[in-house]
Amino acid sequence: MKINILTIAILSFVLSSCNSNSEQTNSPTVTPLEFQNKGHQLIYNMLEKVGDYSKLKDKKDVIYTYTYETPDNKTDISTEKYIFEGELSYGIYKTHERTIPQLEGVIEQGFDGNEYWLKHNGKIITDVDHLKKVAFNRPTNFYWFSMMQKLLDPGLNYEYIGEKTLDNGAYDIVKVSFNSVDDKPTDIYQLYINKSTSLVDQFLFTVADFGVIETPLLMQLQYEKVNGLLIPTKRQYKKSTWEADVSDAPWINVTWSDIKFNNGLTNQDFKKEYKMKEGNISSLKSKLEEKKASFEAKADDNKKRAYREGIESVVNSGITSTAKQVGNKAPNFTLNNALGKPVELKDYLKKGKVVLTWYRGGWCPYCNMTLHQLQQELPNFKANGASLIALTPELPDKSISTAEKNDLEFEVLSDVGNKIAKEYGIVFKLTDEVAGMYNKGFDMNSYNGDESNELPLAATYIIDENGEIIYAFLDADYRNRAEPSELTEFLKQN
Repeated sequence: MKINILTIAILSFVLSSCNSNSEQTNSPTVTPLEFQNKGHQLIYNMLEKVGDYSKLKDKKDVIYTYTYETPDNKTDISTEKYIFEGELSYGIYKTHERTIPQLEGVIEQGFDGNEYWLKHNGKIITDVDHLKKVAFNRPTNFYWFSMMQKLLDPGLNYEYIGEKTLDNGAYDIVKVSFNSVDDKPTDIYQLYINKSTSLVDQFLFTVADFGVIETPLLMQLQYEKVNGLLIPTKRQYKKSTWEADVSDAPWINVTWSDIKFNNGLTNQDFKKEYKMKEGNISSLKSKLEEKKASFEAKADDNKKRAYREGIESVVNSGITSTAKQVGNKAPNFTLNNALGKPVELKDYLKKGKVVLTWYRGGWCPYCNMTLHQLQQELPNFKANGASLIALTPELPDKSISTAEKNDLEFEVLSDVGNKIAKEYGIVFKLTDEVAGMYNKGFDMNSYNGDESNELPLAATYIIDENGEIIYAFLDADYRNRAEPSELTEFLKQN
């Protein structure tokens, strides 16, 4: 594998910076009573402007999107989560062309305060080389986010270099270095602090561990105000000189977006076994019951009667008894996904168990609630070695819209004409009255591309690696659904 030496250098630089303060993992802000020199005071003034570490810790935690783009069009996109007390760190990568690119699919990295861990498509990875990269990435990404605040960490040395005028203004230049161990060279910052704004618009830095001493790297910054803090959300860097010359070489670009503080994260969220927070996330059942109660309070008597009779007709059909049950062989199928790529059940079963679920359509509020809750539970399915596939009678264009609307990260497949649903025995015909209401209200037939007025039960199966159904949720009332957290518990025990 080709490794970008500059990327490794950046990681090493950050780690050595962190390690130099290993006894200060919580990075308490120390309000200096006496400054070492003018450079020290300028750093202090800068932190008063952007917000010091105590203000960062008051935010408790952060979730944001991290995008890293290299000149050779290699991109990483991850959702980052940190707790500032203890510097806990988590990242889930949908795109990772730089970071462990040989692992195709979703990777998750974490540091829970004691252990670095890695998951690939929900399965725990113990490969030593991969874990070494996690040990680089997690503190690196955390450090870059909190870098300005950590410039007041104990153990740093400050030196005022002087003034310099650049095209975009006048600057004070401050050199920041770390106490040396055994006379070994240490990393160096050379900060350009804007005289007008007191912000660090750019800085030079070296990476001692990789011998990048003579040729520094130049980082330029753009800030955004988020919840009272000034955050350098846009960064670009490349090789430079000690005069901060800008060459014609392309930039490496880093962007932070969708920054949200105070998300209620706990230490448990950073463990390998991710567990949904009972107190913060309501059960699907409670949400469905609330929706039912709202319907009963607002709908007219005629609609309530028609829907009730529609459910009774499904009950009387006996479909929940004749459908595929636990112990039956699950019919294999191949359907195209939103990208036109064929998806075969058998291929997923080679990787582990499959949670197979049906929803009626994006027009159904109960279905959208269920899909949203399944998405939240998806990390738990993956952690227990299972994939999730959803089928719908909607036409592909409609199913794509439903997936996008709900930010779904699992396969959503169009079972046009309910072909696969019929093989599982879960298709029923709506009463004429309910079908008329659906078609008048939102034109159900246009969603499905036919006039059959047939729908599948909102069924959920769990299928083992041998293709046997080991769990079945079958209910004639479309308002009742399998509880996602209970599916996780079943997977854990089986």
